[in-house]
Amino acid sequence: MKRSLGISASFAVKRWPDPEDWAAIVRQELGLRTVQFSFDQFDPRALEESVAAYVYRVRNACARHGLTIHSTFAGLAVYTHNLLMHPLEEGRRDGVHWFEKAFSMTRELGARATGGPYGGLDLPTDRDAGRREETMRAAEEALVRLLGQAPDYGLDAFYWEQTPVSREGPVDAAGTLAHLERIESIRPKDGARFVLCLDVGHAIAPDAPASEKDPYRWLEKLGPYAPMIHLQQTDGRYDRHWPFTEVYNERGIIDADRVLEAIRSSGENDPLLLIEVGHAFEEEDEKVLDDLRETVRYWKDAIAREGISEGEKE
Repeated sequence: MKRSLGISASFAVKRWPDPEDWAAIVRQELGLRTVQFSFDQFDPRALEESVAAYVYRVRNACARHGLTIHSTFAGLAVYTHNLLMHPLEEGRRDGVHWFEKAFSMTRELGARATGGPYGGLDLPTDRDAGRREETMRAAEEALVRLLGQAPDYGLDAFYWEQTPVSREGPVDAAGTLAHLERIESIRPKDGARFVLCLDVGHAIAPDAPASEKDPYRWLEKLGPYAPMIHLQQTDGRYDRHWPFTEVYNERGIIDADRVLEAIRSSGENDPLLLIEVGHAFEEEDEKVLDDLRETVRYWKDAIAREGISEGEKE
């Protein structure tokens, strides 16, 4: 067995928008072969000819540097939208349109899966039980239809990312599993699978009990349902997406050895581990590269201590 380690290309946003640049960093500077494309890099709803040109550049750069695009993922830009949980019908239709365009660009990139959160309620809707139920039902129906459409785009999986915001879905492990199983039970049987992307920095919901703020408990409970795990350093208060450097590891609660131990305890032995870190735009650019290198070394060293070689996830 090989431990699969890759990185989300979200690290490159605004600093390295040219695929040739970020592909070279992933392979030459970080020594990784697996990448997750972030839609923060390029809007899937851009002009058709612009999307086609960018996809051509991505595929060429990845081929030249020996990278595999495992999947695509919703980024921070679209996460600021309500998407399928918008309070207005036209807003929900717009969310569906965004996902359809994301599906299309994913296909053109040669990946077979996409993912991310799929919506968030506004405050007035969340505080009205009737409106909340109606909007959540509409969001689920739209999601299920999208899962049914996904194979038309060559996609076989949607990686749902649970978030630490109760207006976006369950913030406890049991509720997360129940939602996962519910959507899987009602999606079209020939549709894309609805699977979990577990982020180690998301066990921080302020309205969750203390027992639900232990990332290792989440890994142990939900590991078998999470073929993808996002790795970030956090202080347990906010969704920080800090790098794994000496400075941040002293402040953070995520320890690589404990993460790997929790995964083994869960019975899931081969999830794709994806580093997902981000820096302030004001940060010194050379420090960003240094932090990325140190982060990758940190995880490769932990994998080596585990006695499992690092490899590529197909």
